[in-house]
Amino acid sequence: MAARPTQDVVTDYRYVPEDFMKHLMGTLGIVTILVLVLSALFGVPEKPPLTIQKYATQNPVTFEQVSLRALDGQGSIANYGPPYNNGTGNVESILQKWTGIIHPVNAAQDFILKPLTMAATLNPSIKPALTQFESASPALQTLWEQNYTKALDHARVVNGQVVVPKGVYGPVASLMNATLRLGKSGLMSGALIRNPNVVNRFDNQNYLLFLQGQPLQTAAAPLQLGGTQWGIIHSAIPGYPAAWWMTIPTWIYQWPFVANSSASDAIALSIGFLFWLALAFTPWIPGWNQVPRYLGLYKLVWKDYYRTHRTRKNQGDHTRGIS
Repeated sequence: MAARPTQDVVTDYRYVPEDFMKHLMGTLGIVTILVLVLSALFGVPEKPPLTIQKYATQNPVTFEQVSLRALDGQGSIANYGPPYNNGTGNVESILQKWTGIIHPVNAAQDFILKPLTMAATLNPSIKPALTQFESASPALQTLWEQNYTKALDHARVVNGQVVVPKGVYGPVASLMNATLRLGKSGLMSGALIRNPNVVNRFDNQNYLLFLQGQPLQTAAAPLQLGGTQWGIIHSAIPGYPAAWWMTIPTWIYQWPFVANSSASDAIALSIGFLFWLALAFTPWIPGWNQVPRYLGLYKLVWKDYYRTHRTRKNQGDHTRGIS
């Protein structure tokens, strides 16, 4: 009688009583202790975050310039466009306009006037300047803002305060000085994330957007984190690996027709979406679904299995032959 060929699935394992939970909890405890010890020894390779308080303290003149551009509607977010407002500064394509304003931002009110109104409850000396500015005509507000913008080009810092040449600034100088003090105190962050429309909840949007533009670009450039510098694939801490797996998405942004387009984000995302569609529908795309077969990579992955399976099959054939 011929012997049975060796089966691929082995069922005659020897059972040994074990305490699975003991092994599980023991392994968990060892890994937890190891992680805590290594964290204490080596720390976390993170760069200190850029905060409004830190930026206001280290760059008082630039901080007032950023605040003034938010007030006069010339800032990065104030003139951004959808999804924040009706500006045109960063409108890339019809898709952005079609999306519309889904995160409304009024930079003057949300970034400057509302935080100062909150601060005025603690420091009533801010209130007269706020009242004078809000009651003035738009033309007069613009005149004050333009004059103070020019004055900041000649500003100097004295004892942490911004000093500008004498001029016709109305209450704008007082408002900007109050904004600087608010930023240095650390209270501006809380004022920006406070959402009066939602009880007991905070919205981080305005806190993040306030630093958009010059502050973030100035911080990113030396670290090679700018969009034209391959951005996120560089590490914020020298000597540590960064998000190297983002090389392909970042590479798309370096293609000339993408990099030089006013709709670079939309084009890059569309290309990425097409790649995803090609992968998702690979089994149904004629020709494309045969690429894995033609490449033969599966042979490398399964070479050990095929070698073992072929040996067993040959042994079985040989056994049947001599029986």
